[in-house]
Amino acid sequence: MADTLPYFYYKEVKSLDENLYIQKKNTYAGAQRDVSFISVPGRDGDLIVDNKRFKNVDIFYKVAVLEGIYGVPEIAHRVKSWLCSEPGYFELIDSYNPDYYRLAAYADTFNLEQELKCWGTSTIKFNCKPYRYRLDGKQPIELSAASTIQNPEAFASKPYIKINGSGNISLSINGELYAFRDVDGYIEVDSETMNAYKGTTSQNSKMYTSTFPELKKGANSILWIGTVSSVEIIPRWRCL
Repeated sequence: MADTLPYFYYKEVKSLDENLYIQKKNTYAGAQRDVSFISVPGRDGDLIVDNKRFKNVDIFYKVAVLEGIYGVPEIAHRVKSWLCSEPGYFELIDSYNPDYYRLAAYADTFNLEQELKCWGTSTIKFNCKPYRYRLDGKQPIELSAASTIQNPEAFASKPYIKINGSGNISLSINGELYAFRDVDGYIEVDSETMNAYKGTTSQNSKMYTSTFPELKKGANSILWIGTVSSVEIIPRWRCL
């Protein structure tokens, strides 16, 4: 019965395993575009400056305790240890949208024990990056020749790309070239963190372009010039 209750999954732990289930999830209009409105003396209306980003969103879960071997004090202790053990963004999935995940950080303060004793429920809040990511977008796509791959979402994604090859290489995505020099075995490019590296060693000095690859909505043509055995892409398909 418990397995059919709504749950969330965070830091590789399911809430049901910590004796919590979701009673209600907040509704929201989606991430807000970050724009600035600037007033200019003598000019009617404000200028709009697009900061070319979306703001984080807050996700709230109203939770309640499952009856079991643990009492409220022990459950509260376990949940605090789980949520607060380390800072940073981690994958957050819930049973309402099991095919997508968010990158979420728990940075809230709460008194779960007191709230559960008083009202029988508590609210847990996560601060999330604006996009939702498809779980199937974590699967690597390996190319051994020029190919076209399809982005099924309406927003461009920022992929991880591993180029297996040596020497001077040019990677073309939708006609835009990304040049690399003196590649030794392979080079990794992460468009989300805007870094080129090989394992733990920086390779930014070997990347001779000022922008990082993106995969647009729909068809993306990919080819390369140079000594390349394969290109591996983790596309990170995303939406709001």
